[in-house]
Amino acid sequence: MRSSSIHCLFGTTALTLLSFDQASFADDALTAGSKSIVREFYTTVLINRHVDAAPRFLRPDYIQHNPNVPTGLSGFMDTFRARFAQPLPADYKRELLNIVAENDLVIIYVRQTWTSRDGKYHQSLWFDMFRVQDGKLAEHWDADD
Repeated sequence: MRSSSIHCLFGTTALTLLSFDQASFADDALTAGSKSIVREFYTTVLINRHVDAAPRFLRPDYIQHNPNVPTGLSGFMDTFRARFAQPLPADYKRELLNIVAENDLVIIYVRQTWTSRDGKYHQSLWFDMFRVQDGKLAEHWDADD
């Protein structure tokens, strides 16, 4: 009887471990996909300033928690078209420094640097968080919230 209890315990433990392994694989795939979408969006639309590519990355009902940017794809595009029409200092640089994610939530760490007209060097560091749904960005939060 003791042997059957050990076998039962071993079998239950093995099944439990297998189910955890499968669950973590699914989470890893979701996390990697979410990071990839955010990285490609940020690089294409915000670093390279291709606002017309935004529909590839943002859901039409995209929720924007930053009070300075309207909610929705069209609100995002209108706001960033206007921002990108403004001239930048010649040495302006926006860099994506790090991406951290868990499942559908992705946090990015960004640095912007430039020299102002008075010759002063500036650095601005930001965190943004995105929620990915069905392969597109569904929601955004940042330090201006």
